[in-house]
Amino acid sequence: MPLACLDEPTFMDLLLGTLPSDRAALVDEHLDTCPSCRRMVSEALKVQPPADSGPAAPEEEVLDSQLATLAVDPWRGKKPRLRLPTPPLARGTAVGRYLILEMLGVGGMSVVYAAYDPELDRRVALKLLQVEALGLGAEAGRTQVLREAQAMARVSHPHVVSVFDVGTFGRQVFLAMELVDAHTLRKWEHDGPHPWRQVVELFLAVARGLAAAHAVGVVHGDVKPENILVGQDGRVRVTDFGLSRIMFGAVAPPLMPGSPTHARAMEGGTPAYMAPEQFPPEERTDARSDQFGFCAALYEGLYGERPFAGTTVEELSQAVHAGRVKSVPRHSGVPQWLRKVVVKGLSVKPEDRHASMEALIAALESDPAARRTRRLRVAGASLLLLSAVGLTHVLHGRDTTGCEGAARAMDGVWDAPRQQAVEAAFIGTQRRFAHDAFRHVRRGLDAYTAAWVTTRTAACEATRVRHEQSEAVMALRMRCLDARLADVAALTQLFTQADPDLVERAPRAVEGLTPLAGCSDVEALTSRGHSSPDDPAARDRTVALLQALVDARALRAAGRYSQGVARVEPVAQAARAAGDWSGAADALLLLAELKDGAGDYRGAEATVLQAAWTAEAGRNDDAAARAWTLAVRVTGERLDHYAQGQQAAERASAAVERLGASRELAGALAMNLGRLLSRQGRYPEAHEQLTRALSFLEKRFGPEALEVADVRVELGTVRRSQGRAEEALGLYERALGTVRGALGPEHPDVARIRLEQASVRWQQGDFVQSERLARGALALLERSLGQDHPQVADALNSLALALQYQGKREEALPLYERALGIAEKTEGRDSSTVAIIVNNIGTLLVHMGRLEEATQRFATALEQVEKSLGPDHPTLALVLRGMGQTLSYRNQPDQALPYFQRAAALQTSLPDDVNGGWTGALVDLGRTYMVLGRPREALAPLEQAVAGWERARPRPAERPAARYMLARALWDAKKDPARAVRLAAEARQEAGALPDDESSVPELRQAMDRWIARLPPAARRDIKAAMATPKPADPARDALVR
Repeated sequence: MPLACLDEPTFMDLLLGTLPSDRAALVDEHLDTCPSCRRMVSEALKVQPPADSGPAAPEEEVLDSQLATLAVDPWRGKKPRLRLPTPPLARGTAVGRYLILEMLGVGGMSVVYAAYDPELDRRVALKLLQVEALGLGAEAGRTQVLREAQAMARVSHPHVVSVFDVGTFGRQVFLAMELVDAHTLRKWEHDGPHPWRQVVELFLAVARGLAAAHAVGVVHGDVKPENILVGQDGRVRVTDFGLSRIMFGAVAPPLMPGSPTHARAMEGGTPAYMAPEQFPPEERTDARSDQFGFCAALYEGLYGERPFAGTTVEELSQAVHAGRVKSVPRHSGVPQWLRKVVVKGLSVKPEDRHASMEALIAALESDPAARRTRRLRVAGASLLLLSAVGLTHVLHGRDTTGCEGAARAMDGVWDAPRQQAVEAAFIGTQRRFAHDAFRHVRRGLDAYTAAWVTTRTAACEATRVRHEQSEAVMALRMRCLDARLADVAALTQLFTQADPDLVERAPRAVEGLTPLAGCSDVEALTSRGHSSPDDPAARDRTVALLQALVDARALRAAGRYSQGVARVEPVAQAARAAGDWSGAADALLLLAELKDGAGDYRGAEATVLQAAWTAEAGRNDDAAARAWTLAVRVTGERLDHYAQGQQAAERASAAVERLGASRELAGALAMNLGRLLSRQGRYPEAHEQLTRALSFLEKRFGPEALEVADVRVELGTVRRSQGRAEEALGLYERALGTVRGALGPEHPDVARIRLEQASVRWQQGDFVQSERLARGALALLERSLGQDHPQVADALNSLALALQYQGKREEALPLYERALGIAEKTEGRDSSTVAIIVNNIGTLLVHMGRLEEATQRFATALEQVEKSLGPDHPTLALVLRGMGQTLSYRNQPDQALPYFQRAAALQTSLPDDVNGGWTGALVDLGRTYMVLGRPREALAPLEQAVAGWERARPRPAERPAARYMLARALWDAKKDPARAVRLAAEARQEAGALPDDESSVPELRQAMDRWIARLPPAARRDIKAAMATPKPADPARDALVR
């Protein structure tokens, strides 16, 4: 059946890439025969040609060229004439970690595939956006699209299509999204008619999804039936947040006078659903514009027609700006109260609409008939509820006769005066990152409190409206929610008295608030036994315990650990003495966390084990799982008791499995275990656990949460330790984008990630770039934290390393000494951080010729590393080599030999991806044998080193040094003089190609030249001839030189 001229939904679906393949084929045929529609599409796609594009083509050729950028599915339906913007991806193609399965839909600026995620064993929808179509430069386009897409990924709600991941694929940007078996709201409406109550119920789900997006600062910009999906499971989901703005923001075509529609979306929007402020010349969009589009779509769903008349864009714009809403159709059946709610959302001035989506939701739920029914149902139950709910000190004014009014609980907790007081306190600290910290705190608390209101209302309605649960169950849920709100109240009260340390911690404190999902887990709440004790003394003790926990959790979040210990320790002991094992377990667990934060690791270990056993005795499974998870960190990572940490991990895993615990707890366990394994040098296992943590926490918090960024940093550090520098840099950069976007460019966490990047650049031999990164991080940390903060020591150590390896030794030494002073003061003389700095000072002193001092430093570092990290840790090998090199410089090769032997044995016993420095240890050992006049014993370690370059990851200068030493050993041992000459020529050529960034390179060249000068004339001629002969390409060598 021939297709009529393109209506607005079809036109927009064609441009946005959401047109089904069968309908796309019909559109293709229609465009062949309809000049009007072809011209309309051409105008929508029009982009200025480059200056050197040559003479203008005839109009039909231009149209054909522009239309060729649109696409239809090439695998189904009729053979299309329109072509994909890029060739279709074959099944099995990897896009990031995702494997292409099949194409689902195509458009002028995007292609959608079904794909498989092997890490999480699930199918996803993968949308590839064509950046070039934006009319921006490739880099600017990718940056803009990534920024918008990452904003979408922050939205996590049952009524929003989830964006799991965002990344780049060549010149395109991809979004990995929830794959939904659904049809559009437009189809649902066409399958009607539907009663008005059913329409309102569906749109309430849409409103809740939009409210969740607005709570995290994301605006949709194009709310319309085509962007709302109704799943086969009945769940409603909003999709394509911000995509209209992304796709057309830079290349919006002009309005076409007299045309039936247009594709303008400078700030997002489709004309029939656009608010007045979205039309030219204003072209601005905010949450109130979403409300307008929502109400326009709701009006259409209720009345079967759009709210404003107009057959052209100009007519429609005039009607919208004049506020001329159509009159009520006859026999609509829609009540007058509902029409007033919808029309208010269609007000011309944004300030005349509902105050927020939450306010609009409340208005849509205010059916007078339903309110009367609810009042009758709950009249006899209010006294029972009052007696059942225990912790009510936060909500004294709560309306217990119905389910309205939950928002009033925020009075004095997170209302306008409290927000103003918090902002003033933050700004008063005069920290450069205070503004960004408050912005993040406000966004996070807005979302948390909005979710609290929604959850509390739902808990009430489940009993009072839908009769799905008993009054007793509602009481349990209300008490849980009261406790969560008490946490918010205590935290925001502390925020009003913020100091610089608290401002730094505040964003993570908000993200660390206990998830509200636990207040809907009836089974867990029931098993915890949350009933109020009958005995007055026991009731008072329980209230005191709960209040102490609220206060101490806020103090923990604020970093005031000693105050928290003093607050919770007495009530923990009182609960144990009274036999309240479950309550005591909660208190002891929090006490252990506070001691851990205060640096009392031994006290934390004893307390967390006590908490775990107490929880098991009291059948508090949640506390037991959390206690064993914390024990992994405290016992294994903090105190380096690896075996005990592993045992704690096994118990934690069993507890989490038994509990069927949340992704948050499973992610925390995987994170702690991954860090423990990394500390042991077990990097492949650490990578596996941290990848699991990333998966859990991404699903729990979304891909751009700070918790997820923390895991990416840990993964980057593991990859760096494995020598996978580019992977590490990618992980650090992704984490940096999250942290900078959430906390601002001046937050100390930005500097921490920059230091990680500096370490990778140093590892790659790019000491100049490493210095630049370290200097920037040091300046930021000194500005934000002060001159003597522990993190400043890390930055000083990193900067000194970069300077040392550029030969700037006199500049490096005072930086090391300052770092050592800070670390000894803040972490203690026996810490691994102090040991590493001492080792670096020793290496520097060797190169400065201060060998006696260097020997003393290395002896101290050896003792500290073995004590803090154990005898088999990779870091120990570095210190052993440092001591050996010092003794070698002191002309004591016989004393140096045992250190080199032990270092080589340790490093070669580890897997290749645990420590890439093993070849350097072998070269040290071979060189020492040479100095001792034992060239035949030198051959084995040197041959092993040279043969291992393809698997190892040495610094650039180490490869020619190894070839040179092997050449000398072969010559002196009279084993293979011809090969010795060839190796010497290769080594000298390679050393000559290296830059002088590393101070050892000129010294290496001079040593080679002196040795070659001592060879017989014939050997010197052979080396010179070999160096003059062009060598075949050696990718491994070239990579090292670069």
